[in-house]
Amino acid sequence: MEEQKDTEEESNATDLLETTEHVYPEGGLAAWLTVAGAFCCMFCAYGWANAIGVFQDYYKTHQLSHLSESTISWIGSLNIFMMYIFGIAAGRIFDMMGPRYPLMIGSVLQVLGLMMTSICNSYGPILVCQGIIAPIGAAFVYYSAVAAVPTYFHRRRGLAMGIASSGSSVGTTVYPFIIRRLTKQTTFGWTMRTCAFLIGGLLLFGNLTITSNVKPRGTWRMPLSDITRHFKDKNFLILSSSIFMGYWGLLVPFNYMTTYARYRGVDDDMATYLVSILNGTSALTRVVNGFFSDRIGKYNVDTAGLVLAAVITLALWIPARGLVSLIIYAIVYGVASGTFIMVSPACCAQISEVTDIGTRIGLSFGFTSIAALTGIPIAGAIIGDGSRDSQWRGMMIFAGVLLSVGAVIHWLGRVYNVGWKLNRVF
Repeated sequence: MEEQKDTEEESNATDLLETTEHVYPEGGLAAWLTVAGAFCCMFCAYGWANAIGVFQDYYKTHQLSHLSESTISWIGSLNIFMMYIFGIAAGRIFDMMGPRYPLMIGSVLQVLGLMMTSICNSYGPILVCQGIIAPIGAAFVYYSAVAAVPTYFHRRRGLAMGIASSGSSVGTTVYPFIIRRLTKQTTFGWTMRTCAFLIGGLLLFGNLTITSNVKPRGTWRMPLSDITRHFKDKNFLILSSSIFMGYWGLLVPFNYMTTYARYRGVDDDMATYLVSILNGTSALTRVVNGFFSDRIGKYNVDTAGLVLAAVITLALWIPARGLVSLIIYAIVYGVASGTFIMVSPACCAQISEVTDIGTRIGLSFGFTSIAALTGIPIAGAIIGDGSRDSQWRGMMIFAGVLLSVGAVIHWLGRVYNVGWKLNRVF
């Protein structure tokens, strides 16, 4: 009898807050076209944002060589910050108007920002074009894609989100190869323009295929109470806090893995490809992790991803000295970080009404924008001139501790809902 009760509780836990009369088709042409379009949009938006570490290394050795690592890192951190903070507006517009308009706005802005970056040669213009204009566009693209997929899926949401989210990993795998090759064969300007043309074509496909299975509210009214009410929900507050702490440390290896490898004497090409190895591994595992998150619980899988990221950073990255150990770290960190990046929006959708998914995901990542803005520059300040092992070790401890705190908070969110039993699906 007690066993049956536990089973019912586990089943109910996965349906938390799915109380509306909304019908999830769990497939069909429109649903899978939306997944395909979301894959392309995440390739363009989040994939580009995660590849920013390549530019950190490039700018340091080319047109911004006179600036410090910390100063240059503001381009990458501002990129992530703008992408996250504008999630608040993008998510809200999605719930109000559907995906069409935010996708169109985002596509134009991202391509325009990259085209303008192609003619920039100094810090200020690069910061504005690559760090502000392009990521604002990427925000509208990304949140429209990530909010549209859950409207079609509930039981298979993890799998669908995993397929779509793998686009960002594929993007971050491909971009470093393209950028590295093109900057050697042609100019920086044509490298950026080539990437902009690629992104423009994929975003056109996304605009044509992404739809929502939820009727838009059709109003632009946004009273403050409609925003603050979400933060009165303990589930949402705990999850947002764990995502904040997780991302505060999560993005540091993406940005500094290449420069640390070069510090250890790794060949320039191989140092650049470490980020591609990291994201290639992430792409291969996101679909698998999405599949398992539908069966053993999204919170369970997401927490495991954060724990693994923290452990591998503190236990392997710190003592890593040679190429082999750095490749192993890149592979395992790719699995861990990809799990967290992919499953956390699904966790947010799980504890939200379907009509609030866009707003809540946007709010959660808008809150996280502060972590994205400050994490990379703080790590850069810890590194300083990067001439001593202790400086790099301090940066790694900073990242590992933040990931650990995020994992603890995420686990407490699970405990808040289903208790301490490890066999509970949530």
